[in-house]
Order: sequence, then structure tokens, then C-alpha cells
Amino acid sequence: MVTGNPDCRTEAYLFVHFTGDEEAATDEQLYFALSRDGIHWTDLRRRGDPILTWAQGERGVRDPFITRGPDGIFHILATDLSIYHRGGWSEQASVDGSTGLVIWESRDLIHWEEPRLVDVASAIPGAGMAWAPEASWDSLQQQWIVYWATRAASDPPDHPLANSLGEAVNMYYAVSKNLRTFSTPVKWIDRRADIIDTTMVQTEDGWWYRASKDDQISIERTRNPYAVSGEVVRTDDPDQWSYVGSLTDILGRGRYSSRYLEGPELFLYNEQDAADPDRGPMPFGLMCDQFEEARGYLTFRSANLASADPRDWQVLEGIDYGDLKKRHGAIMPITSAEYQALEAAFRR
Repeated sequence: MVTGNPDCRTEAYLFVHFTGDEEAATDEQLYFALSRDGIHWTDLRRRGDPILTWAQGERGVRDPFITRGPDGIFHILATDLSIYHRGGWSEQASVDGSTGLVIWESRDLIHWEEPRLVDVASAIPGAGMAWAPEASWDSLQQQWIVYWATRAASDPPDHPLANSLGEAVNMYYAVSKNLRTFSTPVKWIDRRADIIDTTMVQTEDGWWYRASKDDQISIERTRNPYAVSGEVVRTDDPDQWSYVGSLTDILGRGRYSSRYLEGPELFLYNEQDAADPDRGPMPFGLMCDQFEEARGYLTFRSANLASADPRDWQVLEGIDYGDLKKRHGAIMPITSAEYQALEAAFRR
């Protein structure tokens, strides 16, 4: 894989995540881990010693996503939420919580600007959350597509952002040129089941793929990422979202439904790590948090995200994610020089 700088080939990975079980204020802050191969991970800090912290808003962050912009600037987006400071889990966290996203920026992954809280969801009727954000760069429109989950009210029923189908948690998006000012949100996905944790990548042939947690871990594709949708459908229209399959469809009746998995995260393997002597190149990674059984991450690899053929998919066993319990985070390919700089700056 080549980064925004064509002279810099990525050969390693950075994993940004939060940790623990909401037992300490430092659990819901940001930690970094590094890997040379995507299989063996090294934590840069111990639990209780996060690399990036957020003390405003809800005083904690969850579900971080990291991306490299077309100008080489790095961006982290995260949920403004602390279950620890709220005294434990309850539905109130999604009813009277923050409608903003926490954003950090850096030119080198070492020196980070002060984080800022940007409102994205207050225009949605009844909004009390903006969870699990991600941002994808659209090179054709020269803008960011930023998407997240919000619980919405059903009233007023004619409001374009109100909930229409079944459960109240929907996916929304807004666009931005700079991740500082945002368009009015658009209701992106509204299904009978709650839908959350959508992750998206674009492949070299121009197709966009997303995976979401609804009643399954569902995979869809389109050439138009702005298309709005309801229940999953299979369609020949390339400008609509078309259902590829769920992990249960593809891999069988293992523990692959949303009863067991959450926080799906798509990422790209570096060229040398995508090679498989038996199956050929498998460049796409999809990891999910095994939250129900508290077993940490489970990682899948795919040769073709458009395929529901199990021969094009693989469950990766034996991945060493390091000592820290890694909660909903994101993996980004980095260069060898970036790996060395991160290790020198933060490991202790």
C-alpha cells in the first residue's frame, strides 16, 4: 500500500483504541499499539497511561478512528463518552449524551493539536448521542464523508432526520472539507433493527464497501457512498447500496452475528502481509470485538469484499494483540519510519 506520499510505502501498522472495562477514568482514553505484520502487536503504554486524553465534554472518549488525509495530515475521530464518569452503563448514555465528535490532528503522529469537540448531530430530532464515528475521503468530490450512529426520535414524523423504521438508532453522515465545519446531517441508514458501528473503505476499482452491526455484521457495496438505504437489499443498480452478505452467511453458524460481535472495522493489509500461499492475495481486513464473551478482537481476512464465497474469506487465529484489552478502535498502515518514530516517542 502507498500512502498519501508516493515515496513512502507502508510496511507496518498503528492500532488506536481504548481499553479496560470502564473501571477507571483512564480506560476511556486513547492508547496506541504497533505491529510489523498485523499479527504481533506491541502496546506503547500500560493501562492507566494513555497517550491522548480528553478532559472536556463527557471527560472520556471511546471508539477512535484514525485516518491519513490526502495532504498527509492524520486525523483521529472519537465518541465523546465516559461510562466510568456516568457510573456505569444505562440507556441514558444514548438519550442525554453528547452530540459532538472529538477530533485530534497531527502532521507526524507524535505531536497532536489540542482536541476539539465538533457538533454533528444536534439537528437530529431527539439526538442524545453521536457514536462510533469514521471519516472517508472522497477524492472525486474532494471532501470528507463523516458518519456516526445517533438515536433519533420518531417525531415529527415528516422530519427528514427522524427515525422511521423500528428501533431508534440510525446511521447518519455529514460532509466536510476540513473536519471543522460540517454540512447538515443526512439520514444514511434506517433499519428495523438498531444499526451502528458502520465502517467503510473504497477499493482501487472505485467501489465502496461498508460493514455494519445490525442484527448481523452486514456487508454492502456501491459506487455512490452517499446513497441512503433502509433494509439490506440486493440490487444491480451500482449507485445504490447492494447487500453482499453477513459474516454468518459467509462463514456459517459460528459466533459471527451481532449477538457476539460489535465494532466491525475494515482496514487494508500491506502488500507483503496480504499474500497467502494457498489463496492468493487477501488484502482486506475486518476485525470485530467479541464483546459478548469478552474475548477481545476476532479478525477476518478477505480476497474480495464483493464475494460471499467462503473460499474468499478467512478467520485469522493466533493473533497476539498485546497485553492491553483492546476495545473498539482502528488500524492504519504506516511506514517503517513512522513506526520507529512512534516507538521512540511513546514506548515506556
